Amino acid sequence: MRFILATTFVLLVSISAYSHHSRTYFQLDVEARVTGTVTQVKWRNPHVRYVLTRVNKQGQMETWSLDGQTPGGYEQEGWNEDSIKVGDHVTFIVNPNNKNNLRPPNKQSGLLDSAIKADGTHVPPKSAEGRAVTEVEVKVEEDPTNSFGFSGSTDFSGNWKYYLILDEIKLLGSEAPKHWPLTEKGKAQADAFDLDDDPNFQCVESGAPRILSYVYDRRWDRYEDRIVISTEATPDDQNRVIWLDGRKIPEDYTPTAIGFSTGRFEEDGSLAVQTTGFSAVRWGLESGIDSSEHKRLVERYTLVNGFHTGGTRMIFSVTIEDKEYLTRPVTVHGVYDLAPSREFAKFECDPESASAHLEFN
Repeated sequence: MRFILATTFVLLVSISAYSHHSRTYFQLDVEARVTGTVTQVKWRNPHVRYVLTRVNKQGQMETWSLDGQTPGGYEQEGWNEDSIKVGDHVTFIVNPNNKNNLRPPNKQSGLLDSAIKADGTHVPPKSAEGRAVTEVEVKVEEDPTNSFGFSGSTDFSGNWKYYLILDEIKLLGSEAPKHWPLTEKGKAQADAFDLDDDPNFQCVESGAPRILSYVYDRRWDRYEDRIVISTEATPDDQNRVIWLDGRKIPEDYTPTAIGFSTGRFEEDGSLAVQTTGFSAVRWGLESGIDSSEHKRLVERYTLVNGFHTGGTRMIFSVTIEDKEYLTRPVTVHGVYDLAPSREFAKFECDPESASAHLEFN
């Protein structure tokens, strides 16, 4: 979860694709057009994958592996499983892997942006050049004059989309948080970091707090005594329940990667949450850093007016404690935007799809 640590930050508001693994593999400032015949389609979470073959300028047969965003994300843009099929002749617009020039012809790969079919049809049904990118500055600190648009509502229900800051898009999960106040054990893990070891690539979930920054949409359902949060591409045992009725952690509670959460609403309508009862989890704090049963989270969620969209935005902070890996607590921030027109699509993570890109790294 690579949130920033300041109270003021810049968001990149875009509908372009974010895939599950890091952008550090790809040349984000280079756009390539790869034309060939589609030989494989993997319409699965955590990201859609196409494989195509073509003959390059040297007369060699090339195989390209192209990874995009989640199935649900593409469906929101009008890109469906049957939009591109095996056997189609397609031009894919991609950011190529930064080591493609060192690879054998059968190991080419790229980050998928969009596609143009043989009949000139764009997938999704608009050109990549038409995608709007807007930088918006948002203040996180509390403002007694309400000039930042705090709504005061306690109804957090709905489908929420997580937006990444610009640096997050470039560095998504690409390194361990060496700037955190790590213990010697934590530092040793950060020094040994290898992105390809991410347990998510085997569909092994790391729980909270990492799940808070998943690129997948999440659904909040508000009940009288609790809030239930579910996330696309994660199993039901990763659903979070925030109890609002003042209950204590049960004596027979079994620790989990998600933990046991209780919450209360404050005077301004913010939701304050405390979570304990964690099991020890691999990469349970952040990319490359495990967590222990000592982990504790303190979260705060506030609904505000979304000035640039005219909609609703949820600003949140998370303070992370874990004496086994952190010498002191770390507080990070994030933002969700309400996506009322977005149909929540529940897809189970597929290990083959999650790890397929490793063959081409």
